[in-house]
Amino acid sequence: MEERAAGHDSDPWTYQLPDQWFGILTPIRGECQIEGRENHGWLRTTLRPGEVCRVAPNNLVRLGRTPPRRLPFEVVYIQLSVEVLQRALDTHTTAPVRDVSELQTLRAFDPHVASMAQTLLHARKTGAGERYVLSAAQYLAEYLLHPRPDASPRTGGLSPEQLQTVTAFMSANLSSSITLDRLAKEAGLSRYHFLRRFSAATGKTPLQYLTELRIEAACYLLAVDNDPVSQVGRRCGFSNPEHFARVFRKHVGCAPSQYRQQGQHAPSP
Repeated sequence: MEERAAGHDSDPWTYQLPDQWFGILTPIRGECQIEGRENHGWLRTTLRPGEVCRVAPNNLVRLGRTPPRRLPFEVVYIQLSVEVLQRALDTHTTAPVRDVSELQTLRAFDPHVASMAQTLLHARKTGAGERYVLSAAQYLAEYLLHPRPDASPRTGGLSPEQLQTVTAFMSANLSSSITLDRLAKEAGLSRYHFLRRFSAATGKTPLQYLTELRIEAACYLLAVDNDPVSQVGRRCGFSNPEHFARVFRKHVGCAPSQYRQQGQHAPSP
């Protein structure tokens, strides 16, 4: 898996997917006009924060500034090995797709992947190792085949931009104490309206959503790091080992130490 950031002061820019790689693009600054093949024809749309473009192998998309203001934009793109995707597809016969190419779409609302893209970019910049990359690739493959049911905009909820801002803030500050007031401030709303609109957008309260992000991060760290379980819990925002173990077991079905042991004895990808 590769993650890269690309800023664009001129356009159009063509992104060509090489053979055996599946691509995901998402804006992290501004918005862009994107053009690509979908349903045997060329389509053009606007890609905004919180939205992703998924590109199958040997396909291409063209990106450019959005008229009329044509402001600069910046995107992150992830190249995920088709081999990893196909392995996950072969393992889970209940996946809603039969072939990797069916995952392609020019624009989809998916704040979880959009937020994860920034996390992966940060991890790459800070020197994350091969084990982290493999673990992230496997998780992303599983997610693409079985996405969260809340990955779609809902009436009365936050805008895509607001939801992307809030979820990215959560992901970047998992180890900190994140208050409802601070999240509301990030969205530019009052506490009451933020809580109501976040729940309408995701089907979860901010605390439920944040807890799921923390558990996902803990699973990554347990799989790729050798830090003590208690330290993993603190890095993911759990105040003490007992609380971490209790919440982890509720969401994953086993203790953090058991999860780590299972990962260590799992066959290599």
